[in-house]
Order: sequence, then structure tokens, then C-alpha cells
Amino acid sequence: MDKKNMSWFTFFKLAGALLAFLIGSGFASGQETIQYFSGYGYMGIAVGIINFLMMYLTYVAYAYAGRTRGLANLNEVATFYAGKYAGKLFEIFAWLFVACCFIFMCSGGASTFNQQWGVPMPIATAIMVVAAVATAIFGLKRTVDVIGWLGPVIVCFTLIVGLISAFTFFPRISEGIALLDSGAVTITRGTNHWLTAGFSFGGCSLLLVSNFVSTLAYDQREYKFGRFKMILFTGAFFISTVSVLMGLNHLGNIEEAATVAIPNLALASHIMGSVGTLFAVVIILAIYSTICPSLWNTINFFIKDDKSPKYKIAIVGFGVLTYVLCLFVPYQKLLGVIMTYCGYTGFIVFFVIVIRYFMVKSKDDKEGIKA
Repeated sequence: MDKKNMSWFTFFKLAGALLAFLIGSGFASGQETIQYFSGYGYMGIAVGIINFLMMYLTYVAYAYAGRTRGLANLNEVATFYAGKYAGKLFEIFAWLFVACCFIFMCSGGASTFNQQWGVPMPIATAIMVVAAVATAIFGLKRTVDVIGWLGPVIVCFTLIVGLISAFTFFPRISEGIALLDSGAVTITRGTNHWLTAGFSFGGCSLLLVSNFVSTLAYDQREYKFGRFKMILFTGAFFISTVSVLMGLNHLGNIEEAATVAIPNLALASHIMGSVGTLFAVVIILAIYSTICPSLWNTINFFIKDDKSPKYKIAIVGFGVLTYVLCLFVPYQKLLGVIMTYCGYTGFIVFFVIVIRYFMVKSKDDKEGIKA
């Protein structure tokens, strides 16, 4: 059957939804760029390259299985590539990370309210959790419709802040590296080396949207694969590039960035006070755009019918549990612990699935099977 050309409207909506899901609180707040990029000096650029390659190749592998074998979700894709038992383990890795991400992202959103406007953490946390529950309770399609337009806006705004800030903070990068090397300023690093940081960060990036990309690829299989791969490339490229840019900016502003929960907010405030306020709103929207599909994915692992009463009850129940946890564990600690260890499991997933993808595709090419 001939594949259709995807309209640019559909392309931008789907690419926007992917970007919105990928952004999360770590990217939007700047915490993950501090921990995974700034801490390694100029080698943070290498972290970005590793992240891009891991993301893009794994996403293409997910999409290829969905399109050629009619596999509709991560469970089917992981089983196809890794077998019944390893596939189930990979699916659990992805679920665990997404569930944990929802928790630390709600905490990150609450920290933004607290840092910018002085909103007490219990109230700020409630705002984030209620917003996510109120959206995700209507299912995946509604969630994509709501967040699809947010992704490009958030990435573009962050890119603008990053480019303007570069004129001020790029000349101070050498000073920032010296402060870190001397121990005058200390930060939490994702891992002890830039190479393992790349593996860990890339692992997190691919785990976060595993089920989302698998389902999206299956749903859009009527369109030509080239345009769908452009969606995957767009998500991987922009997240990696902007992360490197912001990481270098924070390195030039490391004395301040190391002391605040939301480093991107501090960066934006240097441009103009009103920009800081606007950027706080952008960060909140960025986190909202990720916690909604994260919550959907967390519950969809157990309850496939997102229209059922069981699904809605589970959404509310997990929201209540998240609220309680966020009140007792600090945001920076949640992010650091979850991303580091879940990221390593993500690297294992990448290694196995991408190798199997190339093996499967090579065989398919000989048999004339096309995506």
C-alpha cells in the first residue's frame, strides 16, 4: 500500500508533542544541563552528541518495528527486538523512569513557583499535580492536542534566552571551569566522567518517550517513513543542541547557577527582570507539557483503556502519591538519583535494541520489506 505524504501541520503538531514530552523539568529548569553538561566543561558538547545519536537511533528502531510489524506499543516492540523476558524487563525500565520523572518534574514545577513568586511548596506542588491529573484523565489523544503547540514555543524561547545569554556568559566559561577545577564551586555531576554522563543522559532521553514514540509510530504508519523520521530527528537534534548551549551558559555563570534550584531562571533574569518572570511561566508550561504524557504513560502500563473508570481512578491515586513524596524529598536530589541510575538502564536498552534493529533491517532489505 502506498504511503501518504504527511502535511506540514501534522508534522509540526507531532514534532511539537515529542519536543514537549522531551523537555521536562530538568531541561526547562536547567538542573539537568548543570549536572550533565556544565560539570564537564567543553566535553559537555560530547555529551550532547552522544545523547543525539542514542535518541535518534533508538527512536527510529522503535518506529521501524511499529511500521513493519504492526506493533502498537512498547511492550510489543521490546518483545520483538529483545525477546519475551528481556523485552519485559526493558519495558519495566522505561515505566519506572517515566513514573519517577513525573514525581521529580512535579517537584521542579513547584520549585519554580517557589523561587520566582514565593509560593509555598505544598500549594505549588498541588497546582502542578492537579493540572497534570486534570489533563491526563482525558487520555492520550487529548494530551497530545493540548501539549503539541507548547513544545516548539518552549524550545524557541529557551534558545533565544540561551543565544542572548551567550554574549555575557560564554567569555566567562574559562573562569567557570577554573572555579570547578579548584573546588571553589561545587556542583552535583550526573556521573564521574563525560562519557558515562552521555550514556546516562542519552539513556534517560530514550526511556522517557519510549512508549510515546512506539504508539505514535504505529498510529502514523499511513504516512511515509521519511517524514516521520524527520519528526524524530527534530526532537533529538533540538533537545541536544539547546542543552549544550544552556550548559555552556551555566558554566559561565557557575557561581550563581550552583546555588539555585532553577538555574535557567537565574540566567533569564540577567537579561531583564521581566524576562525572568516570563521565563518562569515558560518553565511551568514546559514541565506541564511533560508531566501530562508522563502520567498517562505511567498508568497506561497497567490500564490500556484510557477511557475506563479504572484508568481515571488510578490517575488520581498516583497524583495523590506524588504530592506526598514531593513534600518530603528535595527536587535536586530526586532528579540526580533518578536520572543517573535509570540512565544506565536506558543505555542497555539502546545497545540491545539498536543492534537488533540493524540486524532486522538488513534481513528485511534483502526480502524487500520496507517501512
